[in-house]
Amino acid sequence: MKYFWLTLKHKWFVFKTGRKLKVPLWRLIIHDWTKFLPSELPHYQRQFFGSKDDPAGFMECWLHHQNHNPHHWEYWIPRTGHNRCVPPFPDNNPIPMPDWAVREMVADWMGAGRAYEGKYPDPHNWTWLNKKYPEIKNRLAYVTQLRLDKVINELREDISWAG
Repeated sequence: MKYFWLTLKHKWFVFKTGRKLKVPLWRLIIHDWTKFLPSELPHYQRQFFGSKDDPAGFMECWLHHQNHNPHHWEYWIPRTGHNRCVPPFPDNNPIPMPDWAVREMVADWMGAGRAYEGKYPDPHNWTWLNKKYPEIKNRLAYVTQLRLDKVINELREDISWAG
Protein backbone atom coordinates (compact mmCIF):
# COMPACT_ATOMS: atom_id res chain seq x y z
CA MET A 1 0.00 0.00 0.00
CA LYS A 2 2.96 2.32 0.60
CA TYR A 3 3.92 2.25 -3.06
CA PHE A 4 0.36 3.14 -4.07
CA TRP A 5 0.63 6.38 -2.06
CA LEU A 6 4.14 7.06 -3.29
CA THR A 7 2.90 6.73 -6.87
CA LEU A 8 0.09 9.21 -6.21
CA LYS A 9 2.63 11.61 -4.74
CA HIS A 10 4.84 11.15 -7.81
CA LYS A 11 1.87 11.73 -10.12
CA TRP A 12 1.08 14.98 -8.29
CA PHE A 13 4.59 16.35 -8.78
CA VAL A 14 4.63 15.21 -12.42
CA PHE A 15 1.30 17.00 -12.85
CA LYS A 16 2.65 20.24 -11.38
CA THR A 17 5.85 20.10 -13.43
CA GLY A 18 4.00 18.97 -16.54
CA ARG A 19 1.67 21.99 -16.42
CA LYS A 20 4.75 24.26 -16.45
CA LEU A 21 6.22 22.28 -19.34
CA LYS A 22 2.95 22.43 -21.30
CA VAL A 23 2.32 18.69 -21.27
CA PRO A 24 -1.24 17.98 -22.48
CA LEU A 25 -3.62 17.69 -19.54
CA TRP A 26 -4.86 14.23 -20.54
CA ARG A 27 -1.29 12.89 -20.58
CA LEU A 28 -0.78 14.17 -17.03
CA ILE A 29 -4.02 12.60 -15.84
CA ILE A 30 -3.16 9.15 -17.21
CA HIS A 31 0.56 9.40 -16.40
CA ASP A 32 1.87 6.07 -15.00
CA TRP A 33 -1.62 4.52 -14.91
CA THR A 34 -0.09 1.06 -15.41
CA LYS A 35 1.63 1.26 -12.02
CA PHE A 36 -1.79 0.54 -10.48
CA LEU A 37 -2.27 -2.71 -12.42
CA PRO A 38 -1.67 -6.15 -10.88
CA SER A 39 1.11 -6.67 -13.42
CA GLU A 40 3.08 -3.77 -11.88
CA LEU A 41 1.89 -2.64 -8.44
CA PRO A 42 2.94 -5.70 -6.38
CA HIS A 43 6.37 -5.78 -8.04
CA TYR A 44 6.99 -2.07 -7.40
CA GLN A 45 5.74 -2.49 -3.82
CA ARG A 46 8.26 -5.28 -3.18
CA GLN A 47 11.09 -3.48 -4.96
CA PHE A 48 10.63 -0.23 -3.02
CA PHE A 49 9.28 -1.44 0.33
CA GLY A 50 9.76 -5.21 0.46
CA SER A 51 12.30 -7.95 0.21
CA LYS A 52 13.31 -7.44 -3.45
CA ASP A 53 13.19 -11.23 -3.68
CA ASP A 54 11.89 -11.37 -7.26
CA PRO A 55 14.33 -9.51 -9.53
CA ALA A 56 13.06 -11.29 -12.64
CA GLY A 57 9.49 -10.34 -11.76
CA PHE A 58 10.50 -6.72 -11.29
CA MET A 59 12.35 -6.66 -14.61
CA GLU A 60 9.25 -8.02 -16.34
CA CYS A 61 7.17 -5.39 -14.56
CA TRP A 62 9.60 -2.61 -15.61
CA LEU A 63 9.55 -3.81 -19.22
CA HIS A 64 5.74 -3.81 -19.12
CA HIS A 65 5.80 -0.27 -17.78
CA GLN A 66 8.17 0.98 -20.50
CA ASN A 67 6.20 -0.77 -23.24
CA HIS A 68 2.89 0.80 -22.16
CA ASN A 69 3.96 4.36 -21.30
CA PRO A 70 5.22 6.49 -24.20
CA HIS A 71 6.86 9.03 -21.90
CA HIS A 72 9.70 6.51 -21.51
CA TRP A 73 12.33 6.81 -24.22
CA GLU A 74 12.66 3.01 -24.32
CA TYR A 75 9.09 2.83 -25.67
CA TRP A 76 10.39 4.34 -28.92
CA ILE A 77 13.16 1.77 -29.56
CA PRO A 78 12.13 -0.97 -32.03
CA ARG A 79 13.39 -4.34 -30.91
CA THR A 80 13.10 -6.48 -34.03
CA GLY A 81 13.53 -6.25 -37.76
CA HIS A 82 9.88 -7.14 -38.33
CA ASN A 83 8.62 -3.58 -38.27
CA ARG A 84 8.80 -3.18 -42.07
CA CYS A 85 9.73 0.46 -41.71
CA VAL A 86 10.78 2.41 -44.73
CA PRO A 87 13.27 5.26 -44.61
CA PRO A 88 13.80 7.42 -42.67
CA PHE A 89 13.22 4.79 -39.93
CA PRO A 90 15.25 1.72 -40.86
CA ASP A 91 15.00 -1.39 -38.73
CA ASN A 92 15.89 -0.98 -35.06
CA ASN A 93 16.66 2.74 -35.23
CA PRO A 94 14.86 4.85 -32.63
CA ILE A 95 11.54 6.36 -33.62
CA PRO A 96 11.30 10.11 -32.94
CA MET A 97 9.37 10.90 -29.78
CA PRO A 98 6.62 13.48 -30.21
CA ASP A 99 7.12 16.75 -28.36
CA TRP A 100 4.39 15.93 -25.81
CA ALA A 101 6.15 12.65 -24.90
CA VAL A 102 9.51 14.39 -24.44
CA ARG A 103 7.86 17.00 -22.22
CA GLU A 104 6.12 14.32 -20.17
CA MET A 105 9.41 12.41 -19.85
CA VAL A 106 11.17 15.46 -18.40
CA ALA A 107 8.21 16.14 -16.10
CA ASP A 108 8.45 12.50 -15.00
CA TRP A 109 12.14 12.89 -14.18
CA MET A 110 11.48 16.10 -12.23
CA GLY A 111 8.48 14.61 -10.44
CA ALA A 112 10.46 11.50 -9.51
CA GLY A 113 13.18 13.65 -7.97
CA ARG A 114 10.63 15.56 -5.91
CA ALA A 115 8.64 12.50 -4.82
CA TYR A 116 11.54 10.17 -4.06
CA GLU A 117 14.24 12.59 -2.87
CA GLY A 118 12.10 15.28 -1.26
CA LYS A 119 13.00 18.14 -3.60
CA TYR A 120 12.94 19.02 -7.26
CA PRO A 121 16.26 18.55 -9.01
CA ASP A 122 18.15 21.73 -9.84
CA PRO A 123 17.96 21.95 -13.65
CA HIS A 124 21.32 23.75 -13.68
CA ASN A 125 23.12 21.08 -11.65
CA TRP A 126 21.01 17.96 -12.07
CA THR A 127 23.19 15.11 -10.79
CA TRP A 128 21.01 12.25 -12.11
CA LEU A 129 20.57 13.82 -15.54
CA ASN A 130 24.24 14.77 -15.84
CA LYS A 131 25.14 11.13 -15.21
CA LYS A 132 22.48 9.53 -17.43
CA TYR A 133 22.16 12.11 -20.23
CA PRO A 134 24.99 10.90 -22.52
CA GLU A 135 23.67 7.31 -22.48
CA ILE A 136 20.05 8.37 -22.98
CA LYS A 137 20.81 10.97 -25.66
CA ASN A 138 22.84 8.50 -27.73
CA ARG A 139 19.88 6.13 -27.88
CA LEU A 140 17.36 8.69 -29.12
CA ALA A 141 16.45 9.74 -32.63
CA TYR A 142 18.19 12.98 -33.58
CA VAL A 143 14.96 14.99 -33.61
CA THR A 144 14.18 13.66 -30.12
CA GLN A 145 17.62 14.79 -28.93
CA LEU A 146 16.83 18.29 -30.18
CA ARG A 147 13.43 18.28 -28.47
CA LEU A 148 14.94 17.04 -25.21
CA ASP A 149 17.64 19.72 -25.27
CA LYS A 150 14.96 22.36 -25.89
CA VAL A 151 12.80 21.24 -22.94
CA ILE A 152 15.77 21.05 -20.58
CA ASN A 153 16.84 24.55 -21.67
CA GLU A 154 13.30 25.79 -20.99
CA LEU A 155 13.61 24.42 -17.45
CA ARG A 156 16.94 26.14 -16.99
CA GLU A 157 15.59 29.47 -18.26
CA ASP A 158 12.62 29.38 -15.87
CA ILE A 159 13.83 31.32 -12.80
CA SER A 160 11.22 29.64 -10.56
CA TRP A 161 13.47 26.55 -10.48
CA ALA A 162 16.44 28.54 -9.18
CA GLY A 163 17.85 27.11 -5.97
